[in-house]
Amino acid sequence: MIPHDTRLRRHAPLIVLEVLLVGTLIFEIARENGPAVFLLSALVLAALVPLALEPIARATIPVTLQLLYAVLLFGGAFLGTYVHVYGVWTPWDTVVHFFSGILIALGADHAWRILSRRHGFALPTWLWGLAIVSFSAFIAFLWEVAEFVTDLVSDSNAQVNNLDTMTDMIAGTTSALIVVVVLALTRAGRRTSV
Repeated sequence: MIPHDTRLRRHAPLIVLEVLLVGTLIFEIARENGPAVFLLSALVLAALVPLALEPIARATIPVTLQLLYAVLLFGGAFLGTYVHVYGVWTPWDTVVHFFSGILIALGADHAWRILSRRHGFALPTWLWGLAIVSFSAFIAFLWEVAEFVTDLVSDSNAQVNNLDTMTDMIAGTTSALIVVVVLALTRAGRRTSV
């Protein structure tokens, strides 16, 4: 059993984000700002995903991944959408997609290591890397499909044009590729130094 104070420290990034989100949500409820209330409510729930996932997966999510996830929610949905940074500085969208590729690749690697330990199997480095990059590219694709559908059924304009869509997918996949190369080189260096 993990001591209570250790769990609080490990979940600190998400707890801080939740406090910010709930405070902002209460403010927007008082202002009767329906779209902001909807967005912030979704963010409050999204920030709880890692906490809910741990008991289901019977695994701990490292504080580093929780911090990256909190930064992604804060930078993408809170700053980008709620504060309207996407409208003020157009490259912010590409920055967020690049960052999301880092998080997805590191999260997929963490999940992969847990599964390989539990089931006692390993893949060659090239196949592991291909799987991580492919998974990240697939998530980038699904995200763009979600933006496309959202634009069709609502009054949003998440996908400006094909250049925006492809740039987002390339940014997320490129950052995942960088993560895989760095992890592979780091792990190869550890094996040769032992």
